[in-house]
Amino acid sequence: MTSLAASAALAISSCSGAAVNSLTPDPSGKVNLDYQNSMIVFPVDAYGISALERSRILLAREVVMTTCMKRFGFMDDPTTAYPKAENRNFGVWNVERVRKFGFRLIGEDAQSNQKHDEAGAWGEARYECLASEKSKIDEITPPDELMNGGAAAEIALKSLSLASETEAWNNAKDDWDTCISAAGLTPGLDPANAKWSSQQSFDLQVRTDQQNPSTSDAAEGIRIATIEAECNQAVRLTQTLGDIQASYQLPLIKQNEAVLTELKKKSQKYVDAAEKLLKETQ
Repeated sequence: MTSLAASAALAISSCSGAAVNSLTPDPSGKVNLDYQNSMIVFPVDAYGISALERSRILLAREVVMTTCMKRFGFMDDPTTAYPKAENRNFGVWNVERVRKFGFRLIGEDAQSNQKHDEAGAWGEARYECLASEKSKIDEITPPDELMNGGAAAEIALKSLSLASETEAWNNAKDDWDTCISAAGLTPGLDPANAKWSSQQSFDLQVRTDQQNPSTSDAAEGIRIATIEAECNQAVRLTQTLGDIQASYQLPLIKQNEAVLTELKKKSQKYVDAAEKLLKETQ
């Protein structure tokens, strides 16, 4: 039997070449900007494991682990094991968040495992819990091909490639560049590393100690991030680019519907199991 990954690659590759180049975007394709969770919700997210669902799975794993770790005397907080997930596909855009945190993710400086020596008693206890709780963890942990998005991730990449070749895409980026320039920033000089940021934010993050930024660097990060996010909102950069990408996702979803439906079925089992565990334990 052909595996899900193989069938996904086969299906999407069949859309390549001339077929992809002539793909007609569907203008009804839109993204939803989830401000509460700072997530960009694309049409294809309905099929694979989304970034938000991935974070819930990771939280459920940590609930299992921290419950076990209590038996060894470690009172870790599962909610601080990972920074809060956030989509910044086209730079920062959630103005309310960046005014508080700048470019830093919520919880980035509060990861519980940073206060322990993994080679010491905490690490040994963690190893014991991974073994003793393996069956519970396996129930809520998708295999890599599902956790990484499978065919949905492939479509996300393909739609991004197609969208980025359009005139509307380049015009939206130019509008954002103009906005941040008017506010005293310089568009990123290296498209490979600073395409969706100003040169000032790129330079700041290169020179700053990300684990322990100085007070002045943290304040400067908030200032720069606020300008970038406000310009993102002013020219509707994330909404516009997301919608363009979504317009290419819809026909790709239609062409790969069978593979995506199977992906959804397999992925949802783990998402549901994680949510069930969280409901029962929190």
